Amino acid sequence: MSRKKRTAGKKASSGRGTAAGRTPGRFFPAVLALLFFFAFSVFGLRYAEKFFGGLSGPPETERAAVSTEKKRPSPPDEFVSEKSVLSGSGADGAVERRSGYKPRVVLIIDDLGNDRESLDRLAEIGVPLNVGVLPYLPYSGYVAREAEKSGMDVILHLPMEPRYSSGYTADDAGEGVLLVGYSLSRIKDQFRRNFLEVPNAIGVNNHMGSKFMENEELVRTLMEEIKTRGLYFVDSLTSSESKGYGVAKDFGVKALKRDVFIDSSDRGKEYTKKQIDRLVGIAEKTGMGVGIGHPYPQTIEALAEYLPGIAGKGKVEFVKISSTAVN
Repeated sequence: MSRKKRTAGKKASSGRGTAAGRTPGRFFPAVLALLFFFAFSVFGLRYAEKFFGGLSGPPETERAAVSTEKKRPSPPDEFVSEKSVLSGSGADGAVERRSGYKPRVVLIIDDLGNDRESLDRLAEIGVPLNVGVLPYLPYSGYVAREAEKSGMDVILHLPMEPRYSSGYTADDAGEGVLLVGYSLSRIKDQFRRNFLEVPNAIGVNNHMGSKFMENEELVRTLMEEIKTRGLYFVDSLTSSESKGYGVAKDFGVKALKRDVFIDSSDRGKEYTKKQIDRLVGIAEKTGMGVGIGHPYPQTIEALAEYLPGIAGKGKVEFVKISSTAVN
């Protein structure tokens, strides 16, 4: 073989070997880099997410639970007593209770003052009650004093003009009635006279008054007198358009409003018991229920038969007006 051919063969052989030998050195680092990046992507980011996610707060489900808890409604002020509080309303509207809280029932028996026996029988029931005493009746003073001695709250059952106050079907609200046609000064003067007739009265509620209580100017005049004496006001709601409760709140007078009339002069004991059940149901749902009854014989019998059993179950608490934390 000539020298020229041997030299060309060596060059060709040397070129093939050099190319094959350089291949691992050129690509191997790149492959390792790709494998490392893939491993970091799969495993490293999981731990990074946990770490940085932990710094940003709880998971979405926990944050949602915290947010829901913060938005639970606060109880109305008038449903909070000194020894217990409400924790809010459940999905079914029932009151959730804690710290021994019991829904309260304020029961007022109106129209007292005509006799002694009605009060004596009410006092024997042994359940806290409130009595509304009409002025200028034969036993107004006696009932007011003895009721207070028996541990009851006494309020002035203030006569006011009803809607049907004239004509053949007129309603007679009784002596001392406040009439829509009176001047503002006369309304104040008549109220003061009526108030003196009921000793120990801590509050006022309206007797009839469906016409008077719809007149905001007259109600405001009356409320000035009530506020001056630091009295409670209970709106009997003899009219759906009554301004009493709203005006009382405007004046900062401690006020309640009637939820249920528990009786009727032409209905018997069973009707009264059903109405008491209705009143208790309202108290259990909202925290407090206000009922008004009258000293009809059938009403007093129903109260004597029924109230001790309800009170004994301990689901609700019968209370005096003065023990409520109304604003």
